[in-house]
Amino acid sequence: MLLQKSGRIWPLMSALLLVVGMGCSLLARLPIGRETKIEPTRTPLPTFTATAVAQVPVSILPTPTAFPTETPTPAPLPTEPPPPPEPAAVEPTEEPPTSEPAPTDPPPPPVPQSQPEPTEAPPPTEPPPPSEPSVGANGVIGKIEFRDGRDTYSVGEKIFVKIEAKLPGEKGQKPFGVLGLTASTGAFQTSWSSGTIDGVFRHEDGLALNAPGNHKIWLSICFSALEVCQGPDGNWERFEPGLDVIVQ
Repeated sequence: MLLQKSGRIWPLMSALLLVVGMGCSLLARLPIGRETKIEPTRTPLPTFTATAVAQVPVSILPTPTAFPTETPTPAPLPTEPPPPPEPAAVEPTEEPPTSEPAPTDPPPPPVPQSQPEPTEAPPPTEPPPPSEPSVGANGVIGKIEFRDGRDTYSVGEKIFVKIEAKLPGEKGQKPFGVLGLTASTGAFQTSWSSGTIDGVFRHEDGLALNAPGNHKIWLSICFSALEVCQGPDGNWERFEPGLDVIVQ
């Protein structure tokens, strides 16, 4: 409002000063002591010029916000615990008389049980004896049996056997070129050469097997001369049943 009023006053003051100035100039031109007729002059009215109203930015201050205040809560006063209740008086009760148990005889002591006698480990089973051989094609009875009483051997271990070749009634003589042991693996062990069965012939020998598994050994005799036995025309005879051997 103050600015609006000042904007209107300044034009009026300017016009008033203009009028006063013009009047003073006219008075100076008039002669002194003589009345002069002053003609009225028209004074132009001041024109109103609209002025732009200056807008002053007004900053609005933020409204202060009241911070919440914590109201301290008074701690409750400690209360005394109530007194414990008095125990109720218990009247003694009379217990009925109990009869004493009659003495009982102590139980008889337990009968001691006989401890089982320790059993001895069974001895290793021996291989069954070979069946009684019969007379062969050359009139000789031949057989072999394990010398050590066992039929299980390790790979490469020598298997010893007892060899027996006899004539019926253990009488007479029978020459041979080669006497030895034959294995189911194809191995052959010469035990005697160029000998004679004089009623009965006994000997011990052995051979080693290098292949694990179940094998068999026989007694083999060639009833030809040594030179012939080394060729394809030798009179060879293998005596059954032989021996079953386990190599592991």
